[in-house]
Amino acid sequence: MKKYLLSLILLFFSSEVFADKLKIAVGLWIPPYVIRDEARGIEYDILKETLALAGHEMVPRYVPLARTLAELRSGQVDGIMSTGLTDLPGCYTNTHITYWNYAITLSSNNIQIDSIKDLKGRTIMAFQNARNYLGEDYRQMTHGNKLYKEIGDQSSQNKLLFSKRVEVVIADQFIFQWFNRSPEVLKTIKKAPEVTYHEIFPPSRFQSVFLRQDVCDSFNIALKELKNSGRYDEIVASYGVTNVSDSLIN
Repeated sequence: MKKYLLSLILLFFSSEVFADKLKIAVGLWIPPYVIRDEARGIEYDILKETLALAGHEMVPRYVPLARTLAELRSGQVDGIMSTGLTDLPGCYTNTHITYWNYAITLSSNNIQIDSIKDLKGRTIMAFQNARNYLGEDYRQMTHGNKLYKEIGDQSSQNKLLFSKRVEVVIADQFIFQWFNRSPEVLKTIKKAPEVTYHEIFPPSRFQSVFLRQDVCDSFNIALKELKNSGRYDEIVASYGVTNVSDSLIN
């Protein structure tokens, strides 16, 4: 037994010493995906644990989102946390994180939204740059629409919806759920009211990009292991969020 424990200890320390350190550009600083000040988050944890399973140590390099691409192209980093672009140098991993935006309304208002066209004439608060991110039909809907606004502080979306100052917010499911529990939102309401998620946008599946093919290969194997073990779902659930599409199916 002592010999077995000694072997485990030696294995642990040897993996710490000889782990392949990878400098990874992290450009998204929004909870619950990345919480920079606490070095954690859904996407952050998934990437870090997947790399660790693959024998690599993630060394985060926090930079503005646009700069992550420049640093990858110049070789200043070994990889980037996630991207939706398809023309970057290096290799792409399998999808490790999915962002899913919804049109969100108060259930008590009984608003029917089945398509982007149904947003016309509604007071809308969307996340910053949504008009450039959610497709041409959405951009056309926002054009000249005085009832449409975008905001950088996404906790304000929850507060504006709950106070009925807007009819619709456009937000990622996990970001919206996260801010439902934030102090700045809870101090304005006793309890978050029931909301309806209108599925009018497709999910956005993101991949990591690494300069080395062996890192991509080992990452993909480890990611499958993380999902099969249930650990992937544990990480998501640990942030108090749930996948809306699951409840819509059920």
